[in-house]
Formats: sequence, C-alpha cells, structure tokens
Amino acid sequence: MIKGSNFVIRHIILSDLPALVPLLNDPDIRGEYLPSAIHSPIDLERRIQDDGMANDGLVRLVIVEQSGNTIIGTIWHSKAVPYFNAREIGYTLSNECRGRGFATEAVNLLVRYLFNSTLINRIEIRMDARNLASEKVAIKCGFQKEGVSRGANFVRGNHVDMNLYALLRHEVAG
Repeated sequence: MIKGSNFVIRHIILSDLPALVPLLNDPDIRGEYLPSAIHSPIDLERRIQDDGMANDGLVRLVIVEQSGNTIIGTIWHSKAVPYFNAREIGYTLSNECRGRGFATEAVNLLVRYLFNSTLINRIEIRMDARNLASEKVAIKCGFQKEGVSRGANFVRGNHVDMNLYALLRHEVAG
C-alpha cells in the first residue's frame, strides 16, 4: 500500500470488482483519450482471483479515498518494451476527481515507489497528443517530452498520435 495525502494506492481485491468495472468500461469515465475496449466482468474476476491483476507484464492498482474506501481511479505500470530497462505508467480517475491534483500525486508516489523498489532506470508515460490534462501531469511530475509516436493508438475509430514523456532515475530528487 502506498499512502498519499487523501488516498491510498493498493492492489485490487475481489470486492473492488463492482466499482472497477465502470472505471475500466464506461467510455464517459474512461474519457475520450483511452481506447474503448470493453473488459468482461467475468474475465476481470478471474484475473483478480488469479493474480490480483499484478504480474510481470502489468500491475494494475486502485486509488482509494482514505475516508470511505471509495475507489476514485486506477494506476498501472507495465514493461515498456523488452529491450528497455523501463516501466510505462498510466492512470485514470473518476470524473468527479479530475482536476484536484490526485493524478499528479499518485504518479509521483508510484514513481518514487518504482525507483525505490526496482532496478529500472526509466519510467515512461504515453498519452494521446490531445490529452492536455495528462500532459500537464507528466510535466508537473518532472517527465520530459521525448517525442511523438504518429498514429500509434486506435481511439474511438481513429488512429491518434501519442506523446512520449520519460523520467530517469537520476532526475528524481531524494
């Protein structure tokens, strides 16, 4: 468990499933910048039971309000590419929690956790080039823009450009 100022980041448990399904499947909550794949609740339940949605390839965590234990978002990290000593992170928040600094704090907490607990040297964030809010989070967290991957993602019927931001271990203070 990683503690923030008003929330905790923790592994997913089976009782999270009813709140998790809308976060992963509802296009209005997912927003206009993430792919619109729909996850089967039965498959999600199986994955939670198998490994808590945490394995070498992908670790998905929930962001939970400290008061009330309400899930307000998800944050994840995955292997960037096989030949990089890196992890890629991503995040999404419920609509009512956006713009309140939760994403920035959650990213900073996960970055510190990953650099303190793994040998990786690099953390990447990729976002739809139109997603200015996510770009602001990356910049506030010290990530540097490295480029644009043209037409790299398929979102709501269109191929979209993705911005690539990265942060190296030595760039993180303390």
